[in-house]
Amino acid sequence: MGLFGKKERKAIREFSEKNIEYLNEIGKDLEEMLDELQENYELIKPSVASFQDFSASIISKLTEEEAKQLNEFTDQVVKVKKCAKKGILALTELARNQRKSSREASREFNEFIES
Repeated sequence: MGLFGKKERKAIREFSEKNIEYLNEIGKDLEEMLDELQENYELIKPSVASFQDFSASIISKLTEEEAKQLNEFTDQVVKVKKCAKKGILALTELARNQRKSSREASREFNEFIES
């Protein structure tokens, strides 16, 4: 007989199955969030370029101080866009790592149960 009896093995199996289920649910949630974030990013992405074009077209009509403020604001908008893109990349990496962890945990639990 192995290290665990039938009752212990059953409890471990149920525990591992529940954990794998939780990992898969988290993975689905991450994927949904990533899809939503990417969708929203794609909607606002053209707005940044349009704002930059508009700013460039009116900057000559502004006073020096107003032009400086507009340039600073434009730079901030571009930084927000870059931040959003980095957020998407980070969430993509997190989702990928989570999928990998789920597969690994499932494999390890199965190996443990079968041994």
